[in-house]
Amino acid sequence: MYQAGEYVVYADSGLCLVEQVGVPDFNAGEKDRTYYFLRATTDRSRIYVPTDTQLPLRPPMTPQEAEAFLDGLGDIPVSLPERRDRKTVVLHYQHMLSIHTTQALAQAIKSIRFAHRGAAGRMSGTEESVLRRAEKQLCSELSGVLNISMEDAGERLSRALIPNA
Repeated sequence: MYQAGEYVVYADSGLCLVEQVGVPDFNAGEKDRTYYFLRATTDRSRIYVPTDTQLPLRPPMTPQEAEAFLDGLGDIPVSLPERRDRKTVVLHYQHMLSIHTTQALAQAIKSIRFAHRGAAGRMSGTEESVLRRAEKQLCSELSGVLNISMEDAGERLSRALIPNA
């Protein structure tokens, strides 16, 4: 169980501070169910998560793990949808985001960028949305654990995803 003052990575919210653990006022019907009161580091939103949640909740990387993660990103393979129809693209990238790991987020980012390198046409709204979500989640964690700005985390991530650069 996480304690107040600790950081966690929660599902699609990215890096969050555990502000409190307890029963929220709005949960009068379930006095025995405790929640994590989380504060997202990116937009400062408050998130209430049951301590027995089945959604992904994990400790963030250590600074050493983050550096090793960045060092290994050039080797992450690209994973493109089998077809370019909207349904296949949506399902492919939704699956990647549903894994909720740093590797899957990085692979989604790298794959979308690869698919549209030098392309004259714009990426689909789905791909743009996936790209923004994955970058926000990953950069929030890197920013927090490496004590750098979101912009610097985004630049480090971009450089690390390009091998031999």
